[in-house]
Amino acid sequence: MGIMMSLGFFGFGAVLAFAVRGDPPGLDLTTVGVIVMLVSAAGFATALYRDRWRRRLLEESVEQGMAPPIPLDDDELLIEPTSPLTVSPSTPVMRAEPGR
Repeated sequence: MGIMMSLGFFGFGAVLAFAVRGDPPGLDLTTVGVIVMLVSAAGFATALYRDRWRRRLLEESVEQGMAPPIPLDDDELLIEPTSPLTVSPSTPVMRAEPGR
C-alpha cells in the first residue's frame, strides 16, 4: 500500500466513521470506518519507512561508488547535482538490464 492509497483509505474510513448515518443490521459503520483508518495509518507508516530505507540504501551505495542494489525510479534524484562523484577505475560498473 503506497502513501497516496493509504491517505485515500484513511479518508474513506473517516467518511464511514463520521459522515455516514446509515444503520445496516449486523454492521456498525463507525467501527468499520475506524478499522479502515487504523489499517491505512499502519500502511502509511510502513510506506514511509520503506521509502526512507530504500533512499538510505541507495545513498550509501552511491557514496561508496557502487551500483545501487535496487533499480532507481526514473524521477528519483538521490545526490546533489553539484556534488562530485568519484569512482575508482577498479570498481566494476553494473548496469541494469532493460525491462527489469
